[in-house]
Amino acid sequence: MTKKKILIVDDDPGILTMLKLMLHLEGYDPLICEDALQVVDRVEREKPDVVLLDAMMPRLDGIQVLEQLQSRNLAHKPPVLLFTGTADDAYTRKALESGATGVLVKPFVKEELLGRLQTLLPEIDETPTSL
Repeated sequence: MTKKKILIVDDDPGILTMLKLMLHLEGYDPLICEDALQVVDRVEREKPDVVLLDAMMPRLDGIQVLEQLQSRNLAHKPPVLLFTGTADDAYTRKALESGATGVLVKPFVKEELLGRLQTLLPEIDETPTSL
């Protein structure tokens, strides 16, 4: 069985640790990235199944990262779930127009995140392959 890779992008080490542990315990393969400037390269190199992206980071914010991902001719463009502390409709609309697949308002509960991931990820093929 192949674990689904989830790239977690946040500048807060505590949030990265918490999400990494939670996703690992749920059977995912969590990858972490603390620097928004590295997201495009990490997506190209590691080909995550989903990107969890914090909206407010130093150097580049979530919208700028989304715009970078959209402007590049990437062979692999995973869905991006943007985390934000703002429930503002205008911001949500801008995030979706910039390429986010969805927006999740912080603080969120574990079940809400896991439910969103299940809708974004295709079913894992658990059929054994013959040798």
